[in-house]
Amino acid sequence: MALTIDSYISLAIALIMFGIGTSLSTKEFNDQFKAPKAIFLGLILQLLLLPAIALIVSSFTSLSDELKMGIFIVSICPGGATSNFISYIVKAHTALSVMLTVLNSFLILITVPILLEFGLNVYHLTDVDGKLVLGASIFKLLSLLIFPIFLGVFFNSKQPQLSSKIKFPVKVVTTILLAVVFGIKFFGATTIGGSGIQTEEILALLGPCISVHFISMMGSYLIARKCMVNALQSITIAIEVGLQNTALALLICSALLSSNELSKPALVIALFSFFTTLVFAYLSKNYKTY
Repeated sequence: MALTIDSYISLAIALIMFGIGTSLSTKEFNDQFKAPKAIFLGLILQLLLLPAIALIVSSFTSLSDELKMGIFIVSICPGGATSNFISYIVKAHTALSVMLTVLNSFLILITVPILLEFGLNVYHLTDVDGKLVLGASIFKLLSLLIFPIFLGVFFNSKQPQLSSKIKFPVKVVTTILLAVVFGIKFFGATTIGGSGIQTEEILALLGPCISVHFISMMGSYLIARKCMVNALQSITIAIEVGLQNTALALLICSALLSSNELSKPALVIALFSFFTTLVFAYLSKNYKTY
């Protein structure tokens, strides 16, 4: 059976989660739990604030319910390896970034199915709702997110020196792989899993998607600073909240909901969010007094 682009998305996510597992260091994470305020705040902002922003922004648009739901799906997919990569590049708080990714990888086993049901009900997408089975959804998320992390941790425990050497190359390779996969999804024919997105849809989605992205990124940074989280951790939290896991959103739209229409906002957000987040992180990092 020929593989579609959705199959490659699943493979890419599994490789990314494996790479995250190989980067885990017990000492770094023990240090994080000694001062857990940033962790808890980051989780709350990712799992609660961002979906709320997506719902509010979408309500002021004339987009179809499917496209509004697509934006909401991106908002319930916490940042992954790409946000870790940006934190690494700009020398933000990489350990905090990876910790949030790992914890979210477990939490979304619960939050994604629940929030999907909520969103589908809000937008009255009962035809899609019928395809969502909670148990099957959790199993698919487990197989693609959690199992690869544990494999990575196991590999790191057995080959720590090799894991250290491949940590950065794995991040680079997986980021490039995601870019290639998104390119095929964006431009590919619908017969191989392409989205079939039209220029007018891209233009209609740009405004709402950029709004959700910037409001969540700037808002989370300001909230973190108001909560007395230090500047470096606040920048890291803003990266994690602002740069959502669009690859996971695509996986949910294809593997769980079997809908190309729902995947279109994720593709539009992927066009700019990496670069805008990188610029935000660089400017914040280099023009802050610590």
